[in-house]
Amino acid sequence: MWVGGRNVLTLNDDRIPRVVTFEALLPWLLVTGGILFLGLGASWLVEGASRLALRFGIPPMVIGLTVVGFGTSMPEFAVSLMAALQGSGGLSLGNAVGSNIMNLLLVLGVAAVLVPIHVIGSRRLLYRDLLFGLIPAFILIAFAHTGWISRPTALLLVTIFLIFIVTAIVQARPASDESAEVTGSPVRQLALTVVGIGVLVGGSEMLVIGGVELATRFGISEALIGLTVVAFGTSLPELATSVAAVLKGQCEIGVGNVLGSNVFNLGLVVGTAFFVRPAAVPVNVILWDIPILIAATLVVGFIVLRDGRINRWEGATMLALFIAYLAFIGVRIA
Repeated sequence: MWVGGRNVLTLNDDRIPRVVTFEALLPWLLVTGGILFLGLGASWLVEGASRLALRFGIPPMVIGLTVVGFGTSMPEFAVSLMAALQGSGGLSLGNAVGSNIMNLLLVLGVAAVLVPIHVIGSRRLLYRDLLFGLIPAFILIAFAHTGWISRPTALLLVTIFLIFIVTAIVQARPASDESAEVTGSPVRQLALTVVGIGVLVGGSEMLVIGGVELATRFGISEALIGLTVVAFGTSLPELATSVAAVLKGQCEIGVGNVLGSNVFNLGLVVGTAFFVRPAAVPVNVILWDIPILIAATLVVGFIVLRDGRINRWEGATMLALFIAYLAFIGVRIA
């Protein structure tokens, strides 16, 4: 109201900021805390388990393919399994699919914009990783297009993953015959592993509860929350790992981490979650988002296999495609 020529806010003025209650903030706090816990838990699990494996004489290459690869995918695994157990099939699938799209377009795009990626590794291994990243996507389109992921379909996804991991281990070649020197106490390494698993479980439950509450509050489907907010949170380990690897000149690790994690996510993560509890999923995710994931995989595969590199312009293009995908999700939410 106007008083003495001045515009004064009255107690019933709509422009007065409403008090934000703890209850209103709780879902956001759960999501933020869950993302933080997932990152810490994955980091501790990878460090502890890797050093324990080295101590027991497991080759470093095998550790990279299993412990580290599984560790960076543990957030997706924990969140999707927890969501499936709580009956949120859309959130479970959306998290895995959204994480894969972010891995390909956002993670590799950011890494390439920072430092052009040169992949010197075997083209045969790249073909292998790309193929095993595509097979689970086609399986879901073929057997889950009705909106239901059954236990046989889930078992097929897990089987594809097991074939991939066995093939990768068999084809692995140690870089050196020298045994790795392991520093640190085994008790500390075991503690890091156990605590990392516990923090992952707690973080995943926080993220699922917060994500479901946000979806309910804003009238957005759980699948779309999984494709965006939850997927971004669970993709942070891959983003950190790949960017750090590229900045250190270890481009093969950066690209391999992304491609390997994508096989983990659709094969092991989705397969395990829906084998434990078969559930209905949004048909739109199967018919829209998974084809987008396939297209993103083919785009990245074409770029990498063409000349063995991802330059800054190609990285920027990948980021632009990711922004377009977010816009597409925004249209669906609206």
